[in-house]
Amino acid sequence: MTVLARTVLAAALAAAGLAALPSSAYAATAAYTPERICGSGFHRVDDGHRAMKTRGGAVFGHVYLMYNKRSGQNCVAAIKTAFRGVRSVTGAYLEVRGGGKSEDAQKYRYYAETGHLAGSWKCVRYAGWTRDPDNRVEAWGGRQSWGNCKG
Repeated sequence: MTVLARTVLAAALAAAGLAALPSSAYAATAAYTPERICGSGFHRVDDGHRAMKTRGGAVFGHVYLMYNKRSGQNCVAAIKTAFRGVRSVTGAYLEVRGGGKSEDAQKYRYYAETGHLAGSWKCVRYAGWTRDPDNRVEAWGGRQSWGNCKG
């Protein structure tokens, strides 16, 4: 593409009100990954991702089980994809077999996070949920059975 063509294209985009940069809403939600929410050293584990679905099958977000090999700690992040930026009840739950439990549920705009629980070589179960802003419809995801027991 020539310099003239690029200049004409840029001018046309500017005149149309379009920008080459992502919208602020997209940029805000793109910053919320489970790795960033749980913190340095945390990684997604096998069988540690579930969609948060309504009874009708609509997906309102995703819940992730995270693990830090160095610290032996687990973390759960429940990230909204529906109603992002709008405060609605959103929660995350983590339980370590023979260990602790952590739950966080409030009206959040983007995500909920359990905090870190020790769980090296212990089984865990986890969940995440969110609701519409009118508090009528809930979407849930997670694993009710024990799993990820190998540290």
